[in-house]
Amino acid sequence: MVVVDRVDCDHPVRTFHTIGDTSPLHATATGHAILAHLPRREVDEFATGTFEGYGEDTITDAEELRTELQRVRERGYAVNHNQYLQGICAIAAPVLDGDGVPLAAVAVSLPDSRFEPGRLAELGRLVTETAAEITARHLR
Repeated sequence: MVVVDRVDCDHPVRTFHTIGDTSPLHATATGHAILAHLPRREVDEFATGTFEGYGEDTITDAEELRTELQRVRERGYAVNHNQYLQGICAIAAPVLDGDGVPLAAVAVSLPDSRFEPGRLAELGRLVTETAAEITARHLR
């Protein structure tokens, strides 16, 4: 994934992603949001062997990744809790084209210290609604 834009919050402790930064698909919420909406054939090509681990919570097994991608499809958004960068959490949803192919993802990221599990559904709804709005604008 490549960061193409961001909106910063005013919290003194926050995450920061430089425009142009890249991150691995298998270890991020944005990557999972994209992978979950790719055709199965493309996921199968991607999910061969094992993946690099960035911490103990990183999914490194292809079958475990496929299971997580199914959860993302069912839930409508992806969750990353310390899977890539330790101390960072993110929730993401895909922006789709007219055929349902992912073009991008919208995410909110925050320090683990500010992550509240009770707000997960709310944050998931917000990123899903925002991604859906961008998708709708793209289709016009």
